Amino acid sequence: MHAVSVELDRGKARELYREYKKHVHWSRPIDRECMRAYQFLALGRLVIQALESVKAAGVNTEGEGVGFPKLALCRADALTCVATMSHDGSVTMAADDARARYRRGPGWTVMRSRNILHWPAGSFAPLPNRGKWRAASLVPTPPLHLRPKRGLENYSILWEATWSPMPPTDPLLLRRIGLADLWLVVAQWDLTQIERAAMATRVRA
Repeated sequence: MHAVSVELDRGKARELYREYKKHVHWSRPIDRECMRAYQFLALGRLVIQALESVKAAGVNTEGEGVGFPKLALCRADALTCVATMSHDGSVTMAADDARARYRRGPGWTVMRSRNILHWPAGSFAPLPNRGKWRAASLVPTPPLHLRPKRGLENYSILWEATWSPMPPTDPLLLRRIGLADLWLVVAQWDLTQIERAAMATRVRA
């Protein structure tokens, strides 16, 4: 799986982190997001743009998930990720138990949420004569030795989606840095045959 990574020399990242840290008292949330990203990069950690990775990967052109994104991004403690496509090329992904909240105003607008991810119109090329606008993909569970001891709901998973009941492969465990499209890669693994069989059995049940 190819992800869009943030490329920056460790020395330069360390220099920028120190500059941000000098003025931390005047910082805004966006500044703290940048500072954290520089800190991780200075430590040699991998930071990616997960939202951009999903967009850059494009859509499946064959198989059961034709027309849906090749990659999926969802809350790490979810069982299933649901993708909703629109005719204008926009996509929403969320755990199957996530519920959108709306804000009153001149019109009802969806409130921003860390649990519901949205790609705007034009992010994906809409396919003509689409007969299916919603699809679901199993969310891979991090193996026990890589799983955070607490707060799994605060992490996300990026993986190659099958948009079918088949267990996925090659996932990344991510921790989002603020609200920016900056995500620390916490772990990467391949599901073993045992883990895939366990997931498949759970779904069939």
